[in-house]
Amino acid sequence: MAREFSKKIYESRRWRKCAKAFAESKLYVCERCHNAIPHKDGRPQRFIVHHIQPLTPDNVADDSIVYGWDNLMLLCQECHNAIHGRHDDGRRIVFDDDGNVVGVVDADRED
Repeated sequence: MAREFSKKIYESRRWRKCAKAFAESKLYVCERCHNAIPHKDGRPQRFIVHHIQPLTPDNVADDSIVYGWDNLMLLCQECHNAIHGRHDDGRRIVFDDDGNVVGVVDADRED
């Protein structure tokens, strides 16, 4: 879910065109797990163009951060959730310094 300060960006025609062009340039292959993003009826399903440097209230006016392809990464839904440490059932995935999963905790806990 987009935060209030970035909602207009994600709802804009400019962002949709940028994200689609970026995804097409990556041939709809997730840049993290390298799996092809599944298609249904000829259209890719559940892909996310992720900002490597996250959008913040301080940088949403910077076109190179918001629309610059150097700051974008194509991810499948599962990899995007892993990067953000989210799981559909509200759990948070915990990683070690090497990026290996070391545990799963309830999102409400502060481990």
